[in-house]
This record gives sequence, structure tokens and C-alpha cells, in this order.
Amino acid sequence: MIDPKQILFGICLMTVLSKAPLLAADNPESSGQNRLPPIMHIDPLDAGRASAMHRGPNPHADLTPEQHMQVAAQHMAAGRSPQALAVLTQALAKYPGDDRLYAMRAALELEQQDIKGALADMEQALRMAPDNPLYRISRAQLYLRFERKEEALEDLNRAVELNPDLVAARFNRGSLLANLGREKEALEDFDRCIAIEPELPAPWFNRGSMHWALGERTQARADIHRFIELADEPAWKKAGEDLLRVWDEQEQNPSPTSVSGS
Repeated sequence: MIDPKQILFGICLMTVLSKAPLLAADNPESSGQNRLPPIMHIDPLDAGRASAMHRGPNPHADLTPEQHMQVAAQHMAAGRSPQALAVLTQALAKYPGDDRLYAMRAALELEQQDIKGALADMEQALRMAPDNPLYRISRAQLYLRFERKEEALEDLNRAVELNPDLVAARFNRGSLLANLGREKEALEDFDRCIAIEPELPAPWFNRGSMHWALGERTQARADIHRFIELADEPAWKKAGEDLLRVWDEQEQNPSPTSVSGS
């Protein structure tokens, strides 16, 4: 079985979900937080201040789900997690049928290490939108926090069925399959990731690790070199360089159980 240290962690969609409202709420040409309407800069929980500034009823009483999500995202970006959580809970009291609010609250709960709360909210979101592949990936990530690997794999399989070209689904499934010792199946997922987004570095790292585990050392080294070329983060480049050094040491001092090279 492949060393878990030689596999990058799956892409966590919770962060993506938490940022989605900022990207989707306004005109596609807007720049997210820098183009939010002025109303969003007032704390929705501070009715007195809102009324004083607007000389009228609290404007946040009639916010749409999307606007609540924008306000919560602003609080999160500023490090005000309790306020963000309160905004989302307030929104859910008004819009209990909006799956996006549950998904975003799950992202915040995960950030605060409330894994049980995050899983409960993610499951609620999926009850409302069972064919959302991003939700499936997010729940799989949460299942893995509880070592519920088979359930996580079921969610990732379903995510791939729903969108075969979704890199996050393929990458996460490949990472889990590798962890389960199913290297050949994992290799297929990483192949597909690279075919879809060849400039994304992470799949090259994991595919290289799969090639190495299968004894395909020439391909393995080529993939890690490509990963180093593509990676922007110095820490990622170092991870690739370190792995190549480990492989060099393994070849120079082979153990009795090591797989013969190709």
C-alpha cells in the first residue's frame, strides 16, 4: 500500500462553498467583496445601528438568502466567525428550505472544528439537493474525519456519476482509493484529472505516487518533475523535491519488500 505521506490531501470544497456567494451574487464582472452594495457593510444583527444610519426600518429584515450569505462571508473574511454563524442561523430561521445556507454554515462549522455540526448541516443540504456533486464531495470530506471511508467513497462515486469531469470529485476519489490500497483505480482518476486540467499541479503529484507504488518508476519521476514545474508554492515544490530524494534513497538502499523498478 502506498505511504499516505506520499498522497496530497483531497481538495476540500467547504472553502469553495463558503466563498461561492461572493462570486455568484452580483454581476460576473464584479470583483466579489470589493463590489458589494453598501447595505452589506452594516452588521445585520445590530438593528439599532442599522436604523440609525438609514433613518428607517432595519434594511436587513428583508435580506434575500444570497444577501445573508454575502454578509456572513464578509464576517468570515474579517475573522468574525460568531457573527457569521449568527447571520446564517438567522437566515435559516427565515429560509429553512435553502440548501445553500446549510452548506455555508457547514463550511463555517468545519472551520471552527465543529465536525458534528458541519456534518449535520451538510446532510441537511443534501436532503434538499441530493444531486449536487459539490455537496457530495464536502460530505465525503466530513465522513473521512470520522473514518467513515466506505460512506465517503459512496458519496464520491455519486459525485463522479453526476459530473464525470469535475476535477474535485475525481481527485478526492483518487486520493481515497489510494489510501484504500486501490492504486490502479486511483491512477485512472488522476489520469482523468490531468486530462481535464493539465496545469493543476496536485494530480501530477498523486499520479506520480501511484506510478511509483505500481513499480512504474520512470513515469513516477516524470510526474513529480512536472508537479515541481507547475507548483507555485515553495512548500509544494519542496514536497516534490523531498519525495524524489526519498525515492533515490529507496533505490540506493532497496528493502527486501520493495517493488522492482520498471
